[in-house]
Amino acid sequence: MMKKNFLIWLIILAGAGVASAQPDMKETLSVIQSSLAKSRADMQYYSWVETIRTWVDNELKSTKENQCYYSVDGKLVKIATGNSDQPKTPGGIRGKIIENKKEALSEYIDKSLEKIREYLPPDGDKLQKIYDGGKVGIQILSPGKQFKLSFPDYLQQGDLLSISVDIAEKKLIALSVSTWIDKPEEMIVFDVTYKILPDGTQYTALTDLQASAKNLKIEIEESGFRKGSGN
Repeated sequence: MMKKNFLIWLIILAGAGVASAQPDMKETLSVIQSSLAKSRADMQYYSWVETIRTWVDNELKSTKENQCYYSVDGKLVKIATGNSDQPKTPGGIRGKIIENKKEALSEYIDKSLEKIREYLPPDGDKLQKIYDGGKVGIQILSPGKQFKLSFPDYLQQGDLLSISVDIAEKKLIALSVSTWIDKPEEMIVFDVTYKILPDGTQYTALTDLQASAKNLKIEIEESGFRKGSGN
């Protein structure tokens, strides 16, 4: 009898431990929404450099650099700097073939960059709608502190947006998206790493996109932050 009671207590304690490890969903979603809103507001006061690097078949093909800032009406402005590098295409028939392939790939790269912009930053209302529908998945990264929330069909059928959040620090840790552009069977995946400036402003430090079907990798790095528009 004592052994049986002991086992019952173990089960109760284990259940209590699991329950305490689970996040308060409303609080967690609130932290995500408030972090996104604060970041958008704080970034209005900064200018920074965006560097876009593109790899095809594991070979670096191009590097583009933009000076970025928000205008007085709240629109994001990007101005190309002189530090961009594009490979030259050879002449003749071979050059024409290469140029045609480059144009097709360039179009896909533009679509990929646009796709990233559609997900970043995530829309708080859409997150709330998925949460209200009871579809949000939860993964415990650090019990009672850090969690990963997954939002299926965030933008289109079959995609998945996941956000890792630190409840204790009330900040975002990372974001990842699995989606597609032209064909659902040709998935693209991109991961976002967040960092914090000295004044507490949170920003997307690095975005890494992989399109395996095209042997394509795109890396977007944000750096050189300073107060003001940079004009």
